[in-house]
Amino acid sequence: MAGRLIEVFLPAERLELARSSVSGLPIISIWTERLSETHAQLHILTDSANSEKVTLTLSGALADTIDDIRIICLPVEASIPEEKSSSGLISYDELKQDIVEMTSPSPSTWILTLLSAVVAATGLYKNSSTILIGAMVIAPLLGPSVGLSLSIVHGEKKLFGVSLKEMIIRCLIAFAFSVILGLFLNINPSLSEIVSRIESGPWDVVLALASGAAGAIALCTGGSSTLIGVMVAVALMPPLVTAGLLYGGGYDGWLGGLSLFALNLACIVISGSIVFIVRKLIRSKQIRFFH
Repeated sequence: MAGRLIEVFLPAERLELARSSVSGLPIISIWTERLSETHAQLHILTDSANSEKVTLTLSGALADTIDDIRIICLPVEASIPEEKSSSGLISYDELKQDIVEMTSPSPSTWILTLLSAVVAATGLYKNSSTILIGAMVIAPLLGPSVGLSLSIVHGEKKLFGVSLKEMIIRCLIAFAFSVILGLFLNINPSLSEIVSRIESGPWDVVLALASGAAGAIALCTGGSSTLIGVMVAVALMPPLVTAGLLYGGGYDGWLGGLSLFALNLACIVISGSIVFIVRKLIRSKQIRFFH
């Protein structure tokens, strides 16, 4: 059973209030622990579909002392005895936190972007789709993409700003380094891997839409986003690096690469936004599926 263990650290005198506030909710198990004379811990095991309801109820019941309370949600791969549980959606707070972590600026992420551009440029230069796939594994572009989608749907201005800034920084790193490589490499613009990245068609739109939706669904359900991130990177990194290589080498067609990149990014953000809108409707009980 994929579930959530909700850990609540709170003043001891608020323990019974917190426990009674969630007593009528669909939880699997609940137990308490006295940490000291002044503080206690409440452990709540529930499935991912109900974790948001539990955290919101706790926050509401303890609103007057919320500054003295810490609620932590931990993923649970399995519990014994096994409980029957439908596959559900993780809480909004957990979803947002996952995206914030993927979007946060860091030198290591920028280095991964640079290395991905190096590998992608090598794959384009050698006309090797295998090498290109390797570049996509390390390209950290999923976070900013879904960050833009989530922030648009929920009006998260701060997240939108961070996501947009990080998307620009990571793309500029890849593009600028590709331009530098293009100045020194003798690029053959007629190679199939390059030509396919400067011409857009219906299937490019389909790929980008599917990638964005898959990434958003993976995050909404608390699943692994690693392989989904590869799909998003496939739609974004190769055309961006192709544009940089062609621009640096003085060849025509680099605008085609940038156009394909922009088209794919727009499709990814749009399809991700649609998924988050559906998630919002599910949470408000206006539609029922995913269960």
